[in-house]
Amino acid sequence: MATGNFPLLFFPEPTPADRNLLPGGGGKVHIPDIARQRSRIAPQLTVLQQAFDAQRLKLQQTAPMENPELILVLEVAGTVEDFAKAVAKIPGLEWLVEWAEDQITPDNDFFIQGKEDKAFSGRLFLLASNQAALTQLLSLWTRYQNDPAAQFDRGLNKFRNMFGQLRNIRHWSVADRIDQDVRQYWQNCIDDGLQVIRFEIEAWCFVSQQKNDAARSEIETLVQSLGGQILRRALIGEIAYHGFLVELPAQAVTRVMAGETPELVLSDRIMFFRPKAQSITDGVNEADVFPQAVAAGVSELPPVVALLDGLPLQNHAQLQGRLLVDDPDGWEGNYAAKDRVHGTAMASLILHGELDGAAEPLQRRLYVRPVLRPDSNDNFNARRREHTPDDVLLIDLIHRAVKRICVGEGQEPAVAPSVRVINLSIGDEARLFERQMSPWARLLDWLSFRYSVLFIVSAGNDMRPLSLDTPSHTLEGLTAEQRSALAFTAMTTEHAERRLLAPAEALNVLTVGALHADQANPPVVPGRYDLFQAGGLSPLSRVGHGFRRAIKPDILMPGGRVLYRARMQANPAASVLDAVTAGVAPGHRVAVPPLQGETLAATAYTRGTSNAAALASRAAVQAYDMLESLRAEAEDAPGSVYDAVLLKALLVHGAQWGDWPERLLAEHPEFESIHGVARHAAQKDLVTRWLGYGPVDVERAISCAAERATLLGVGELGADEAFVFSAPLPPTLAGKIAWRRLTVTLAWMSPINCTHQGYRRAKLWITPPQDQLRIKRMNSVHDKAALRGSVQHEILEGEDAVAFVDGNRFECKVNCAADAGDLTGKIRFAVCVSLEVGIGSGIPVYQEIRDRIRPPVIIQPAAG
Repeated sequence: MATGNFPLLFFPEPTPADRNLLPGGGGKVHIPDIARQRSRIAPQLTVLQQAFDAQRLKLQQTAPMENPELILVLEVAGTVEDFAKAVAKIPGLEWLVEWAEDQITPDNDFFIQGKEDKAFSGRLFLLASNQAALTQLLSLWTRYQNDPAAQFDRGLNKFRNMFGQLRNIRHWSVADRIDQDVRQYWQNCIDDGLQVIRFEIEAWCFVSQQKNDAARSEIETLVQSLGGQILRRALIGEIAYHGFLVELPAQAVTRVMAGETPELVLSDRIMFFRPKAQSITDGVNEADVFPQAVAAGVSELPPVVALLDGLPLQNHAQLQGRLLVDDPDGWEGNYAAKDRVHGTAMASLILHGELDGAAEPLQRRLYVRPVLRPDSNDNFNARRREHTPDDVLLIDLIHRAVKRICVGEGQEPAVAPSVRVINLSIGDEARLFERQMSPWARLLDWLSFRYSVLFIVSAGNDMRPLSLDTPSHTLEGLTAEQRSALAFTAMTTEHAERRLLAPAEALNVLTVGALHADQANPPVVPGRYDLFQAGGLSPLSRVGHGFRRAIKPDILMPGGRVLYRARMQANPAASVLDAVTAGVAPGHRVAVPPLQGETLAATAYTRGTSNAAALASRAAVQAYDMLESLRAEAEDAPGSVYDAVLLKALLVHGAQWGDWPERLLAEHPEFESIHGVARHAAQKDLVTRWLGYGPVDVERAISCAAERATLLGVGELGADEAFVFSAPLPPTLAGKIAWRRLTVTLAWMSPINCTHQGYRRAKLWITPPQDQLRIKRMNSVHDKAALRGSVQHEILEGEDAVAFVDGNRFECKVNCAADAGDLTGKIRFAVCVSLEVGIGSGIPVYQEIRDRIRPPVIIQPAAG
């Protein structure tokens, strides 16, 4: 740790430099000639004008003074840079959002030249248009089709480019607003016999407050016309979110499902109908509950972590005197002690780790804000399930909770200004990540940058059964190794349904997946199978990628082992097994609220990505305490404004893949048919989807060793700026053929642009000294994939002799560029770089670097 023999070191002050150039794009997309575009686009524009005419006729009957407005969808091949600026030149045309399309199937009109079978990328531009704006758009089209080279008025030439690349133009329709997810949600509610159905409406978020108010008024009127009501509304302009929690009679929803189109579903004010955001935890029924010896002492230091979860049992023996519970909504009165399961478990893991591990408890308090409540309809579990309330908008609840922590509410000051990390071991069960950022993810990204706080988010659990390719009657007769091989194949050959739960796709957060790992010593129970290798991938953990194929999950932490039991089924051709969710070993032993007859020291077992996220938050506190120790000893230690990015960098810095890529790739022989660099990229892509940056060794991240020196650096960069960090090379390494590894990690919080397809305003990247140290990337993510998020983590190795003299330094350059529109202001970042050699190599890396960074102070003899 920081006060031991090998504390972390600090880079000397970096020097400004010119930033590196960014690599170019892909192949050029072929576009059709003007005759073909004329025959394709003209009929679509006619349909669009007819839609406006129909809207005008409808308004003449209900609101004759109102100007009709439609949402236009422009599907473009390739991209049109700065198109938003051209849109702003046309009165009545409002830029709403730009989305990327990454896998467009080529056809005879649009394809990549020289690679006609390869999918290409494009853009969706969504614009709000009134009739006057459409008229000008049609006028521009007429000029273009008459002369594609014609010069448009100043600032409008981007429309000429757009017309040439335009694949389709249409208006936003019912099919866009109501997707299969919300249809399935509605059908489930109807099948469950609900008399009223609650769901969410996401309206278009306009720049004008007047237009947003008009949207609210229209939606409220249309909901009431169907016998429903609006329960909650939230408008957060910074993330382009305008949401409503709506309740409709089941009969009205049934009619929509049958094909009727009431004015509500036709409203051009509405972007999406969504299932109600809902996070649900398992109740606890079967459990081996036994007391745990109580750790001595209480926590007195202010909290570094905030837990947004269920209400914990404050007087549990493991938690008493260690929590700072904030319940401004007064939920505790209706929250039975026995039902406080999830918050108690997560608090236990953050404060103590898994109780079978006998780790030292944290010396800091844990701030807790309840965002879950017991499920009043759960009459099965002795300890009821907990879920997010069904009478609030989840995004609004989280927004208010974080604001209260960081800056306060109303006239009240911040309730926990010392918090640097916010733990979210919950996710939206109704929303798997698919291409576009969820509002919840956008909220976390904005809050991360706004308040310089690190969110640690669980990737989400996948509780679906496993189907093993062996007849059910053969399962018991297989060896443990045979069952394990079949289970690993079953898990890793499908990942489409294992997508992340919102908000785990968020860019600025640290998303945590689970390892099949714990320190329990369970008894052998007949009929229950441990199918996966201890310490390996958890079958419960959801996998990536994230937005724009960013690396998600970022890291893996222990999530507890899970057992499986076979189903009794009519079809014996395969063995179908379900996860055992009981509170018995194996798994992580945690504090649980007692039932009647049990003590306030009761514990039971749990498992999943919630646990993994909680343990990552615990590691963040350990890293923070290490930083505080360094600050007490070093005058040049980074200030507290860098805490969030430092903690983010440190946690990822301890991650590595190990030997898991070989096991994953062995399940995918189809890669052998891919040739050249494409095979390498496809293999890296698969491994990254499952492992992220890999399992984390926390101790390795926050300490050094005789053969390993880790240096920290921080700074602030604006667009097109760069810093060079340098450190002395250990002279004993010079000229030696010796294995060496350089691990580099760069972390930052990016501002976001929710209306731009790039979303991330700030792109930072670090260039490691590959040539200088004669190293190359080994067992690490693809270098391009590492640049897609807000953490870059790479491992480079080599063993060739390097010629240098004492006093030479290695350099790492951190670069910054705008990535989604303009980038104003400075971006805080943290960098961690570790140089290590083999144990027993005789090269004192740490000592030699430390001595040259901080030369010994020469004490002059006293005069006389």
